[in-house]
Amino acid sequence: MSVPDAVTEALAAWIEAHSDYTVPQGTPAIFMCQSGEVITYEGHDLLVDSDLRAAYDLVEDRIFLVGPWSEDDPMQLSSLLHELIHRAQFHARDWPCPAAAEPEAYRLQEAWLAERGIDPGFEWVEIYLHARCPSDRHP
Repeated sequence: MSVPDAVTEALAAWIEAHSDYTVPQGTPAIFMCQSGEVITYEGHDLLVDSDLRAAYDLVEDRIFLVGPWSEDDPMQLSSLLHELIHRAQFHARDWPCPAAAEPEAYRLQEAWLAERGIDPGFEWVEIYLHARCPSDRHP
């Protein structure tokens, strides 16, 4: 299955309209994968966890979507939006660590879903705890 360019273009336009980011030109390669599969992510093998919905590989400028995935399901489509937000974030500026970009990406994803009448029920405490960089943690 492939994601139509019109879908990624519409999501990119939404990102530009709702943030200060300019989305990088072109569409990143998008790959489908399954829970339990091992993928090469940022130069390393990664076992796709059952909790993972999608991932953006900055090194290779590609997105992995975990199946089953459908552009007709707003929650699943918002996973692609989230990764496209990361693409824009990481091309726009440096972050202290990749995890630091998560709260902003989740806030934008939440806003996109809210426009569609969906409350994603994100666990904000968990998101902020996972967004801490290793240098932010005390021994």
